[in-house]
Amino acid sequence: MSTKSLILDYDFASGKTCEHDSDQSAKEFMLLGGSGVYTSMRTVNSGRRVFLFDDHLQRLSNSHHQVLGGTLEPQYWRTLLMPLLKHGLSSVRGESKITVLVGRESLRVQFVALHGPSSASCWVRFVSGHREDPEAKNLKWVHEREALEQLIVAPVNEVVLVSWSSRQFYEGLSSNFFAVRRTGKDEGLRGYELVSAPLDSVLLGTIMKLVLEICQRDGIAVVFEPAVELEQWAGAFVTSTSRLVLPVERIVYGEHEQHVDADNPLVMHLKRSVEHLTTEKSELIIDDQNH
Repeated sequence: MSTKSLILDYDFASGKTCEHDSDQSAKEFMLLGGSGVYTSMRTVNSGRRVFLFDDHLQRLSNSHHQVLGGTLEPQYWRTLLMPLLKHGLSSVRGESKITVLVGRESLRVQFVALHGPSSASCWVRFVSGHREDPEAKNLKWVHEREALEQLIVAPVNEVVLVSWSSRQFYEGLSSNFFAVRRTGKDEGLRGYELVSAPLDSVLLGTIMKLVLEICQRDGIAVVFEPAVELEQWAGAFVTSTSRLVLPVERIVYGEHEQHVDADNPLVMHLKRSVEHLTTEKSELIIDDQNH
């Protein structure tokens, strides 16, 4: 594609789809998307498969119900989206970030080149705040977080919302956040536990859900007690569609900074496990003959 992105517009009333190229980034696409709900997916395997597709369909169904009062099941969204994804991914090359916006009158899909993290670890900044209605991907949140995104200046990769009064962390502006704490009970991976925000206080991102499944599979303890105890953390990371699992090396809070081990064994294990599952947990959208 010579332009930045490809956009498909589907009108619910007429059932017609319009296609056009655009210079909009994914962020601009969402900011100009009006009211409604959204989800952001990614491809794997050279743009042929969509990672955690069923999870995104379920999220879209849930968000549509909570925000717009819809009663449409995930299968409806699958039937609607599949031909749009096939067409869009057949028109682009390489990995794509796919953003789906749903309003009352139309559905819009953007395909833009996926740019992963520029480094193997990142800095995050802790800022006071809390997301209202975290269980739904409401486009209202895209506008509410815009001011805080101004704080994301290199080397900071993400802003993590915290409550300084209760000294608890919640989530990133476009990610979930985890800390790792040593238990002292065992050597190896089971000598650590994962610290997470309670699931009813944050958006359960698709990668966050997968990380929790891996912990259950591998017998890794997870505690939902997100106290900000920087001096006790042996590691930390953020998760999102584009980042997958991205280790944190430094946390900035106010005028202070705290170093954490980006190479922590549990963080590295979860990072590799998610990466290894990209094919198994993805759905084939287009085969080699169509790509």
